[in-house]
Amino acid sequence: MPLRNSLHRRSHKERSQLAHRSKLGLLEKHKDYVLRARDYRSKRDRLRTLKVKAETKNKDEFYFGMNGRKTEKGVEYRSRGGEGALPEDMVKVLKTQDEGYLRTVRKKGLKRIDAIKTQLTAMVDLVPTAEDIGDLDDDVVDTLRSAGVLSSEKSSSRKGKGKAVQATPRHIVFVDNDDQAQVYMGSSSSRPVSTAQVVWASEDEGGLEGWSDQDMDEGEGEEDQYAPQRAQKQEAKRQAAAKARLCKHRLALLHELSARLQRDTVLRHTLRELELQKHLMAPGSRSKIRGPERVEQDEEEDEGGNKKKRGVVKFARQGEVDYTPRVYKWRSERKR
Repeated sequence: MPLRNSLHRRSHKERSQLAHRSKLGLLEKHKDYVLRARDYRSKRDRLRTLKVKAETKNKDEFYFGMNGRKTEKGVEYRSRGGEGALPEDMVKVLKTQDEGYLRTVRKKGLKRIDAIKTQLTAMVDLVPTAEDIGDLDDDVVDTLRSAGVLSSEKSSSRKGKGKAVQATPRHIVFVDNDDQAQVYMGSSSSRPVSTAQVVWASEDEGGLEGWSDQDMDEGEGEEDQYAPQRAQKQEAKRQAAAKARLCKHRLALLHELSARLQRDTVLRHTLRELELQKHLMAPGSRSKIRGPERVEQDEEEDEGGNKKKRGVVKFARQGEVDYTPRVYKWRSERKR
């Protein structure tokens, strides 16, 4: 064996794209060309085969399989063959399984709704202000009002005692010094930070609020005479940032709560429809009292011009239209 074959040689690699040609993209290697050429030849051969089949096709050609097949816009549809429709017993079992799955999903969603309501309850300012309601969409506000999370607009216009609009609740915590305030804020860090106002009830009211005598003594020099003011500004900025984060978190919770309430309504309506279908598949005579009706308005005016509720139960929402559910009446049978 020659000596030159046993010595270590430098491994030669394909060069990459030059710097001044980087705008043209990556430099194609031989392996890339092989893949591209193989794909090109495969597509070319398939097109040739299809062209030959189209030229030699017999227009009068017929197969019995064509009876159960059809093509619409390039999509082939086939019938089930000899199976036909599923028996009613099997359909009942499938609907029961679907109903059980929907009940499980709804139960899971209700747990999440309760968790969100618990988080909102943990906040001090549970009732959103007018500014917060203005940031929400109309659909979200309607959903929250229907669920009882937000108060209705009509409740404030009612006459009578005790019907006044409640002000936004405020939670004020009184502490002796800033150490206790830090301890309180640290203990409440596990839950969302509220807009609670912490007031230092210092015995010496002559000093600045929230600053001890020792801090005031240290700031008597010319260098630190603006230190308390800077600290107060920083604290004000920190509180403003915390309040902004709180409002953002609260709005996110309200949006999620609205979406989950709408989903729960859809699941409840679907369960009701499945249950109705199972009853309709059961033996027994029944009569249809009313079909699904479109609900235009929730209220109508009587002869005196006063608005009264129609008492219509909304069932399903399709776009911006509400529909009432179907109503059936079964013949009363004597049970043994």
